[in-house]
Amino acid sequence: MRVSSIAVLLMLGLAACEGSNVAMAPPGQDIAGKQFAPPPPGMGAVYFFNPSTASPVLNVTANGQEIGRLGTQTWMRTELAAGPYTLRCRGGGSANAMNIEIAPGNIRYVDVQMLPGQYVCSIRETDPGSGQAGVMSGSRAAQY
Repeated sequence: MRVSSIAVLLMLGLAACEGSNVAMAPPGQDIAGKQFAPPPPGMGAVYFFNPSTASPVLNVTANGQEIGRLGTQTWMRTELAAGPYTLRCRGGGSANAMNIEIAPGNIRYVDVQMLPGQYVCSIRETDPGSGQAGVMSGSRAAQY
């Protein structure tokens, strides 16, 4: 009986580790995104990043369209047409949202995370310095 209890605990531990993993983008895309290039004409860019070292996988959407999934210390960049957007995070059985206006040529930075002990993911815009630091300290997650 003792052996089976240990096996169950090991399997649960492995499952918990798997829950924080997301598919990663190729290294070239990570390097390119960290150049913070301006978006194409008429578009704006949004960097989503999760600086946390302990967080469940968080799904990110813009106006209901799936952008991708963030794990710990990961980031994504999406280019969006100018206009209003509702950005949403979902994870750990919770959801949260924020509204943002995207202007042509703008680059915005959005911190998305769920710290240990929190029951709701947080999504908030941050300043370019903090946003770029969060991106530089992470790795690019693959997007849908």
